Amino acid sequence: MTTFSQRLQSLHSRDPERVAVILQHSGQPDLPISYRQLLRGANAYTRAYARAGIKSGEVVVLILQHGEDLINSFWGAILHGAIPSIMPFLTEKLAPERYRADLAALISVTKPTAIVTYPEFESEVRGALQEGDSVRAVILTNKLEAQSDPDFDSLLGMERSSEDIVLLQHSSGTTGLQKGVALSHQAVFNQLDAYSRALNLDDSDVIVSWLPLYHDMGLIAGFLMPILSGIPLVLSSPFDWVRAPYKLMQSVSQYKGTLSWLPNFAFNFCAQKIRDRNLEGVDLSSWRAVTNCSEPVRFESHQAFYERFKSHGLKWEALQCSYAMAENVFGVTQSDLTRPPKVEEIDREAFMAERVARPPMKGRPAMKMMSSGKPLSNTRVRILDEHGKDVAEKKIGEVALQSDCMLTGYYHRDDATK
Repeated sequence: MTTFSQRLQSLHSRDPERVAVILQHSGQPDLPISYRQLLRGANAYTRAYARAGIKSGEVVVLILQHGEDLINSFWGAILHGAIPSIMPFLTEKLAPERYRADLAALISVTKPTAIVTYPEFESEVRGALQEGDSVRAVILTNKLEAQSDPDFDSLLGMERSSEDIVLLQHSSGTTGLQKGVALSHQAVFNQLDAYSRALNLDDSDVIVSWLPLYHDMGLIAGFLMPILSGIPLVLSSPFDWVRAPYKLMQSVSQYKGTLSWLPNFAFNFCAQKIRDRNLEGVDLSSWRAVTNCSEPVRFESHQAFYERFKSHGLKWEALQCSYAMAENVFGVTQSDLTRPPKVEEIDREAFMAERVARPPMKGRPAMKMMSSGKPLSNTRVRILDEHGKDVAEKKIGEVALQSDCMLTGYYHRDDATK
């Protein structure tokens, strides 16, 4: 049994100069961060949490944008034994009033003892605090001590148990953040072990991601898995990706990326928005899996993506699928990376009206359904009706899971956990 802090110490001692993350920002040179640099940056936050009186096992909410501070404050909380929880940063796409209300609700339910943010956002954070709130400190990114090597023997994170809660992630990718999914060290490692086997993950892999870290796909597949597995991660901002989606292709080509995850809309977005002039010299042949996850997967989206990028080395069998839930850490299923996901054509009307998948009927509209693969080796799946009974093959029902990577519970929400 191990914990995040112990794994970080092991990776650092094995090869401190190994690159953990290559951080990308639009208009700036790529920034490689070694495990030594990662731990030094994290330690500056660990010391800030200690100065603020944050105790082991207390929640720290991180309200930061893509960048070193977000990475360092997250791992700093881990090393301190605190429980990090990443919240989306206020952007032009979010209504400020709704954002403040969600932040106030998050604070009232989750009861964090500290919030980390930028000095220019401090007034926004303090405006959401109410009398009697649990928050004892607002830690600002410009108030840190100089970076230094951590003393592992004195870190509270080294005293945590594998069954202790290590982080909170939120079951919604939007700002409806009132159900914090509490995950233990062991649950996350059980997931990473099973999911890595499904992916045949090895030292030659390079993960390329632009996904936000407040969502399970970005946090687990595009952040924790590579860093805790010693696999290089090329990480850019979701906002940079939206403005210039071709940069994903350029990064895969430049760093010989092998694995990425995209929501279904991104397959269409890339196929429609990326221009030939941005693909000169781009080689996507290193991609062995681009996994479609976190939205209903569409065969037509894979088709459009493949047709657009096949001339740049993209392989059809690289387009894969997964079904995931924050409550199971991340992955529930994963398609077989050695072949394209299975596609089945069914009758649209029977699917919509009768909740059953039947072969297409002549003269009636059909639809293509794509498999999300098989359950991970440590996860059992049943499909149930409204009475909790197993439904027959091809019938629509509710997904029920059992695994050793299930959530500890919804944090401070016994009602929802039950």
